[in-house]
Amino acid sequence: MTTIVTRERLPHTLAGATPAMMRPAAISPPPAGMTPGDIMRILRKRMWIIILSTLIMSALAAVGTFLWLRFSPSYTAQAYLQVDAPKSDALTSTTFMYPKEIMDRIKMTHAKMVTNENVLTDAAKQDDLRQTAWFARQKDPVRSLSKEISVSPIAETNFIQVSMTGPERTELPIIVNAVAKAYVDYASDTRRRSNEGEAGRIMAKKTELEAQLDKTRQEAAIAKRDMGNLRGSVSAADLDVQEKHAQRGLAEREYRQAKIQLDNLTDAEKNGKIGDSKDVQEALQFDAQLRSMEAQRSQMASRRDTVQQKFGPESLQLQEYKRSLDALDREIGTRRKEVADMAINAARVKAQDAANQASNVLDQVTDAYKEALAAQKEAQAKLGTLDGLAVSEQHLLEQIKKCEDRMLELGLLAGGSSHDVWLTAQADLPKEPSMPRWAVMMPAGVFLGLMLGLGLAFLLELTDSSIKSPSDIARKVDLPMLGMVPHLEDLDEEIEDLRLSFRTNPNSLVSEAFRQIHTCMLFSGAANQRRTILVASATPEDGRTTVAANLAATAARAGRKVLLVDTNFRQAMIRQLFPLCNERGLSDALVGQYAWRDLVSQAEPGLFVMSAGTLPPNPAELLGSESMRATIAEMIAEYDQIIFDAAPCLVVTDAIVLSTMVDGVVLVIRAGVNTHGIVQRARDTLNRVGARILGVVLNGVRATPGGYLRKHYESFYDYREKAQLDTEATATDEAPPAEGQEPEEPAPVGARGSDEQA
Repeated sequence: MTTIVTRERLPHTLAGATPAMMRPAAISPPPAGMTPGDIMRILRKRMWIIILSTLIMSALAAVGTFLWLRFSPSYTAQAYLQVDAPKSDALTSTTFMYPKEIMDRIKMTHAKMVTNENVLTDAAKQDDLRQTAWFARQKDPVRSLSKEISVSPIAETNFIQVSMTGPERTELPIIVNAVAKAYVDYASDTRRRSNEGEAGRIMAKKTELEAQLDKTRQEAAIAKRDMGNLRGSVSAADLDVQEKHAQRGLAEREYRQAKIQLDNLTDAEKNGKIGDSKDVQEALQFDAQLRSMEAQRSQMASRRDTVQQKFGPESLQLQEYKRSLDALDREIGTRRKEVADMAINAARVKAQDAANQASNVLDQVTDAYKEALAAQKEAQAKLGTLDGLAVSEQHLLEQIKKCEDRMLELGLLAGGSSHDVWLTAQADLPKEPSMPRWAVMMPAGVFLGLMLGLGLAFLLELTDSSIKSPSDIARKVDLPMLGMVPHLEDLDEEIEDLRLSFRTNPNSLVSEAFRQIHTCMLFSGAANQRRTILVASATPEDGRTTVAANLAATAARAGRKVLLVDTNFRQAMIRQLFPLCNERGLSDALVGQYAWRDLVSQAEPGLFVMSAGTLPPNPAELLGSESMRATIAEMIAEYDQIIFDAAPCLVVTDAIVLSTMVDGVVLVIRAGVNTHGIVQRARDTLNRVGARILGVVLNGVRATPGGYLRKHYESFYDYREKAQLDTEATATDEAPPAEGQEPEEPAPVGARGSDEQA
C-alpha cells in the first residue's frame, strides 16, 4: 500500500470561517439520570455478575426445594361451602336474583364469619378434632385455628374455600371438616333465629297496616260528604290568588320607580351634577335671603362703577367698595351652598321615604299573596285527599297481602330447612404436598437471582466514579471529545509499543484513531491558533507520551514539519522512544548551555524531536521563564507545529505553567482509571490560569461484547481485509512485463511528482 503525502488544507466550506466558528462545538450534557443506552452498557459490562447470581440463586432454590420436600413438606386440605341467595324480605319487591356485587359481599361476609371465635370454639369441641395429635399440642386451640385456617371466596361461583396447610397430612382433613361443619350449624341457628324474629316483626307490621287501613277508610268517607264545600273553597282561593297577584305586580312597579328615582339622585350626587337638578334650582330661586343679598350686590356694584368714574381706579373709596363686594360674594356663595345642601337633603329624604314606603307596601302585598297561595294549596290538597286516600287504601291492602304471604312462607320454612350455607364438598386426604412446588420455587429463585444480579450490577456501576466512555465525558466533564484510543487487548493485531504505533503500524486501528484525533484538532481553531499544543493529563501513566508521539507522527506524515518536545523534567520519556535523539535537550537550552536548534534530532521525514535534557532542580521555574517564551517563539518561526509532552498537571505545576504559553491543551484521560472528580479538578485548574483546552482524548477504552466499539472494530478489520484483497486482485490482473524488459521499481513512500501522486 502506498501513501499519498499531502499538505494540510482546510475544506473550501471553511476557508472564510473565523477561529470562533472553527472551534469544536461544546458537547451539551445529556439529561440528568440514566439513559437507555447507559442501562444497556451496564448490562453488557456486568453480564457475568447477573448470570452468576442468577445461577447461584437458581441452584439454591433447587437444593432448598429438594430438602424441603424430603424432610418437611407441607400439605393442604380443602373443604367447600356453598352460599345460597338469602330469602327476599316480605316488605320489599319479591326477587331471588341478586347482582354480582351483592352476592360477592354476601360471600365475603360468610368468609369472615367462618373464623369467628364462636364458630372456632364450637369446632374445637367436636370429638374428631379433639382426638387429633394437633389438638394435643395446642395450648389455645381456638387461637391456633384462627391463625392456621384460611378462608377465601371463589370468584364467579357461590363457593367458599376453607383450607389449612401444615405437615399433619392425615389430620388436616379432620380439622378443616370440623370447622366447616361448625360454621354450617352456626349459620343454620343464626338463620332460624332470624326467621323467628322476622315473623314477629311481620306480625307487628301487619297489625299496624290494618290500623292504618281503617283510618284511611274513615277519612275517605268524610271526604266524600264534604266534596261540594271543598270545590267552592278551591274556586274562592283561586280568585283570591289572582287578585293578590295583580296587587303584587302593581306594588313591584311602584317600588321599582321609587328605587330608580333614589338611584338617579345618588348618581347625580356622585357625579357632581346634583346642583343642576330641578329641586335645587327652585330652592335657589325662591330663597328670600339669597334674593335680597343678590339685590344688595347689584346696588353695590352700581355704586362702585359710579365711584370709579368719579374718583378714578386708584381711589380709596373704590378699593373699599371692591372689598365689600368680595365679602358679599363670599356670603352669597356660602348661602347658595347652604340652600343647595338643604334642597339635596330634602330631595334625598323624600326619595328614600318614597322607596321605603313602596318597599313596605310590596312586602305586605307579597305576604298576602303567599297566604293566598297557601290557602289555595290547602284547598286543592283537601280536594285531592279523596284520590290519595283511595291510592293509600290500595297500597295498604297490598302490604297486608305480602305480610300474609311471608308469614305462610316462614311457616313452611319452620317445618323444613332454613340453611343458607351448605357443606358441598368435605376435605379429603391430600395426595401431594402443596409446598414447596417446583413450578413456584424455581421461577422465584431465578427472579431473585436476576434481581440480585441487577442490583449488584447497578450498585457497582453507581459506586464506580471512573470515566469509561464518551458519554461520561459529556455528562460529567463537559469538554469537547477529540477521539478515543482503544485498549491493546481489544485489538486483533500485535503492537509492541503503543507509543510508536503510528510509526510501526501505520495501517492499524490505533493509527486510524490518532488520525481522527488529528483531524478534530485541525478544526479546533484557526491554523495560527494551534501551532503549539501541550499534551497533558491529570495523573501519571494516563498516556500523555503515547498521544503526543503519535499525534506528532500523524501530523508529520500529513506533510507538516513537526517538532516533538519533551517538557517532562520529572520523568522524561521521549529519549526512550527515539534512541537517536540527542541526550542534551530543552533544559540545557533554557539555562543557556546550548542553542536549542543544535539539540533537535530528526526521527523521520517531517518529524523532529527534542529530549528533556538534564533534569533540573527547578522544573516549574525553568518552564515559566522568559527564556522558555522566547524559545517557543523561535520554534514557531521554524516549524509548522510544536507538540509538548508535559508532566501530570495535578501532581506538579509544570504543565499548568506551560499551558499559559501554548495555543491549546489536549487533556488525556485514562478510561476506567481517572475519576470524573480528578478530571474536573484538572479542567478547573487549567481554566483558572486561562489555558485553552482544545478537547479530551480518552485513552485505553475497552470494548464490551456486542457493544458499539466492538462492532466498530469488526467493521474496520473487515473493511481493511476487503481492501487488501481488492489490491491483490488488481495486482494479479496486471499484464506481465514484456520479454527483456525490467519490471518498474515501485515509487518510494513519500515521493511526489508534479501532481503530488505516489
